[in-house]
Amino acid sequence: MNEKRGLIIILISSIIAIITSAYLLYSHYSDTSSFCDISKEISCDIVNRSIYSEIFGIPISLLSLITFLFITTIAAFALKNKKLFNLNNKNIFDIIFWLMIIILISALYLVYIELFVLYSICPLCVLLDIIIIIILLIIFKLRRSKK
Repeated sequence: MNEKRGLIIILISSIIAIITSAYLLYSHYSDTSSFCDISKEISCDIVNRSIYSEIFGIPISLLSLITFLFITTIAAFALKNKKLFNLNNKNIFDIIFWLMIIILISALYLVYIELFVLYSICPLCVLLDIIIIIILLIIFKLRRSKK
């Protein structure tokens, strides 16, 4: 895969994830129901306001927002071929790859919670899960091309 094209896809995907995470964070604290509160089985509110939506009192949507802001920043540096804290593109690809592996494991746990504990699916969370997989696949290909 072309490195520039892959990084642009990662940047666009990360920006979509930032917007989605920001909305979920807003919705987490909001008193009104979100637009994706469709039914008992398809509800961002049920998932996003459950006891599973926070880790040590920190909303998962905030952690997601921070993570994707970080990925956007380092991917932008990689796209411009600029060093960040003495890291070259290969190092940046490795950081993104391992970060996405950790996020994917966490996301799989949360999908389990949605399906088998809450019995409700959050469409915006599913969008974030898809973005995680897209970024992981692209960064996997970019890392292979750097070896």
